[in-house]
Amino acid sequence: GQVVNSGEVLIRQKGSWFRAGKNTHTGKDWTIHASVAGNVVFSRRTMIAFNGGRKEVTMVHVEAAKV
Repeated sequence: GQVVNSGEVLIRQKGSWFRAGKNTHTGKDWTIHASVAGNVVFSRRTMIAFNGGRKEVTMVHVEAAKV
């Protein structure tokens, strides 16, 4: 994936279309930021919704850069 630095904006969104994964965090306006420098990786995961049903979501991760 693309190389990012710590604190960079990965995705600007309204609502939780994408979910924050490893080494990322979500801002108060649902923007996903990188917590560490590294490469961006996307993955799919099945989660349980509030109504008990299953929902497939896209997770955004940052794999830490090797020093």
